[in-house]
Amino acid sequence: MTSPTLNLPHYPTIALLLRHGRAIMAVLALLPTLGGLLGLTLGLSLWWLASAVVVSAAAYLLLNAMLELIQILADFVLPR
Repeated sequence: MTSPTLNLPHYPTIALLLRHGRAIMAVLALLPTLGGLLGLTLGLSLWWLASAVVVSAAAYLLLNAMLELIQILADFVLPR
């Protein structure tokens, strides 16, 4: 007697975010600061760098919340 095969859903993007989400989040959150540093070297004012740091901090918080929600979703919904 053979066991029935289950067609379990496969979500590669969720698996990628669970595996590498922290690194992706750190890189994405640092991009505005790097842009602000580039603008500073090109002659823009220091306010551009200051605002880029604020945007980076906000991006870090939002991306961290998104990643935590994805982890909760994966724990409750996806099979192990």
